[in-house]
Amino acid sequence: MKEESQSATLSVRFDADQTSSLLQWTLNEPNGSARILAGTNAGAMHFYQGEVLSLDVIGGGSKAGKFTSFQIIDCCIITTPQIVSCAPGEKTRYARPSPFLQSVGASYHMALDFQSGLDCGDDSYRQITQTWKPTLNVGHTAGRWELSFNITVMIYRDPGDAPEVRVFQFDPESSVGSGSRPS
Repeated sequence: MKEESQSATLSVRFDADQTSSLLQWTLNEPNGSARILAGTNAGAMHFYQGEVLSLDVIGGGSKAGKFTSFQIIDCCIITTPQIVSCAPGEKTRYARPSPFLQSVGASYHMALDFQSGLDCGDDSYRQITQTWKPTLNVGHTAGRWELSFNITVMIYRDPGDAPEVRVFQFDPESSVGSGSRPS
């Protein structure tokens, strides 16, 4: 069982009717609050060494737009290692191919093993959260990566409408740093 203090949840969100393919993302602390990304980590996705990462995919749409549900049909994380050290007379070193221990290479196709739940609360907007059942383990080696997250979903509307296939993505920088959390 994972320790609560060593976990984080990546939440990605899309609207079935948005014209952009960009996902909104937040990296959440164990208590559910968004991780503060300021200073050297501003704008990036910063992980702590040994952290366990969960994933929530939140999709929604207005009831007027006839949105009923979505199905994830492909989900992939692609990482591009950045330089760790470079100096005259020394060999240039790069980070590992991925910050995640489950990924041997730079591309990690996530198993399509999600648990789905309907979020109640707004009568005019239907929102569904799909939680990935496995988790990713962040390694103990510090480094920086370009991280791309791509997800393909089948969007369902009223039964008479044909489903739509959409691709959403985001691509921030990411880093793994000190194993100690700020207090």
